[in-house]
Amino acid sequence: MRLTASWLAQWLVQGDYCSIELAENSLILDSQTESEEIPFDDWDGAIAVHRGVIWGSLEITSADQEYCWTVHGLPWNQCKQFAEILLEAYRSWAQGRVEKLDSVLPDMLSRIDDFAGQTSYLRQSEHQCLNHFLQQSLAMTGLSHELATSFRPMAFEKVTPWLEDNATWVEETNKQWLRQEAEKWSSWFDKFESSPLNESQREAVLINQDHNLVLAGAGTGKTSVLVARAGYLVANQVAQPEEILMLAFGRKAAEEMGERLGQKVNNNIKVATFHSLGTQIIKSVEGEQPNVSPLALDEKARARWIAEMLTEQWQTAASAKRWQKHLTQWRIPGFKADNSMEKQAKSEQLAAWIWRHIELIGQRGTNKSELSQSIETSEGNASHARMKSELALLWPCFRAYQQYLKANKQIDFNTMIQKATEYVVEGKYVPEWRFIMVDEYQDISPHRLALIEALCKSSQEGKSHPTLFAVGDDWQAIYRFAGADVNLTTGFEERFGSSHITELGTTYRFNSMIGEVANVFIQQNPQQLKKNLTSFKKQKRKAVTLLCQDLLEQELVQLASQNSKPTSVLLLGRNNNQRPEKLKEWQSQWPQLSLDFMTCHASKGREADYVFILDVNKGTFPAPDRETGLAGCLQARNEAFSDAEERRLFYVSLTRAKKHVWVCADPEKTSPFINELIDEKYPVMNKIKRMKAARS
Repeated sequence: MRLTASWLAQWLVQGDYCSIELAENSLILDSQTESEEIPFDDWDGAIAVHRGVIWGSLEITSADQEYCWTVHGLPWNQCKQFAEILLEAYRSWAQGRVEKLDSVLPDMLSRIDDFAGQTSYLRQSEHQCLNHFLQQSLAMTGLSHELATSFRPMAFEKVTPWLEDNATWVEETNKQWLRQEAEKWSSWFDKFESSPLNESQREAVLINQDHNLVLAGAGTGKTSVLVARAGYLVANQVAQPEEILMLAFGRKAAEEMGERLGQKVNNNIKVATFHSLGTQIIKSVEGEQPNVSPLALDEKARARWIAEMLTEQWQTAASAKRWQKHLTQWRIPGFKADNSMEKQAKSEQLAAWIWRHIELIGQRGTNKSELSQSIETSEGNASHARMKSELALLWPCFRAYQQYLKANKQIDFNTMIQKATEYVVEGKYVPEWRFIMVDEYQDISPHRLALIEALCKSSQEGKSHPTLFAVGDDWQAIYRFAGADVNLTTGFEERFGSSHITELGTTYRFNSMIGEVANVFIQQNPQQLKKNLTSFKKQKRKAVTLLCQDLLEQELVQLASQNSKPTSVLLLGRNNNQRPEKLKEWQSQWPQLSLDFMTCHASKGREADYVFILDVNKGTFPAPDRETGLAGCLQARNEAFSDAEERRLFYVSLTRAKKHVWVCADPEKTSPFINELIDEKYPVMNKIKRMKAARS
């Protein structure tokens, strides 16, 4: 049905709309040059009829009241009747949609009340689910937001903020809940540990977002937070002990955590390593304990198998030729030109090199062609030839290892975690845990994270997905060589979406002057997460000394004379080559110092009153990146900042000390790290007079 202006009126309206047609659930307006369709959704359902000197006009307005359309030059005697026809069509269209709206409104309002009326922390996933439900419910009615509001204004006064997210209300409500909950549990937090938990520790324990990352700097009490979190969940009856899973990376760490949880909370909390968790999942699905290969457990058995495997391979002319060709251009650890092939096969260094690559390839879980593609796309074109050559040597070793496992019906730790992940993803294993907690999260590798993600995405009928509570510190991520990827920590929010990051802001280990050096040093890398880490122990006296390596013994003599009571002293080296020859002599000479040597990597998790970092020299610390071969391609290598991981390792070394750190070096070859501490005027005591060559 259409109403159109006469030819004279069309000529006089000069290009304005001069025709209006009723289509199916829309109006079509035409001028001499263009046409526009207005769906009933975009119309507010009202028509203004205006009478001119000769003709009439119809005026309609958009549902959001932002636009107005006028059709001119219409026959006046037909305008009112046509307007009634249009309004009747609109009312008929709207009636069906209003009935649909009335049918969904009670559920919409009920869901809002259920979410907003919770007496717990409001999670992002629940908030997003509410918003999605409301949007879908409104879409089912066929009405725009504006029209629905016009039909049911009182109901939509409540619905509208939630359709628009209402994030500010949720944030303020959560803040208020945290204040009230912290007050409610104040005395419990005061007594749970030997010292009361501080404000940031309490916040970390209470927040119950879908996925939670607690950035726990050195000495900030991460273990206290993990145990207190489990204790709060049980004491508040949010979870039963059997619904909590605590994951640690090593057996010793898991045993210590289990003992502490048993004493403080409950023995029924599951504490596991990733390997023992994988064993449990596989046993649950397959009905029997997985047969872990002795090669994964016994270093001697592994060395014997590698020697036999190499001997067998080298008996093949093509294989022997590949190794010989490689060795004409590149070195392989453990190979010596004057050794027989039998001795070469039994080399411990060579066995360690091959085993490391077998593990790294296993963690990647890819085939040879995919690894070749990774080499092509990796940085450093100059290394591609070496990487390809090493892959040609090592892939047969990896395949021989896989065949050995298959023939003996065994699995290794990488296979165990990957198989466990598959069982969870496929729904063959449905975990009963509702809260998954991970210690030392910065050491996570991609295949371990895949298992965690699979667990967090699984759910039992009628229960929400498990919540992740990860505690770690990207400043202390130092195990890339073992497959860890620091970007899994720095990219936590981007990866998990519905998440919250809490910082533990106070360290109880090192004093403020060590902090002024260490915290500024680590944050020179812009990829490290920024955080404010303050020391509980304040002092004005400098606590980091740059020392000539030759004066180490003299400094120990002075330290021993100042401390008659037992005092812990750590001597740290970038590797075991820095172990002092006179260590045993010193230990006998000054028993009160409790002297101990370890590598910087091994010192992670340790602390001492005093720390000496040895041989911080150019070419030693930071260690040059020697991963120019296949291992460099297999490990995470997406940090652009120079010496990023070595800088974190130096930070870890600095923060083992409670009272004072000595950074020792040869003045003729000082490390870039020492040069930075001097040149950038860090608050250190400088007892090193650098030579010109060291500074260049």
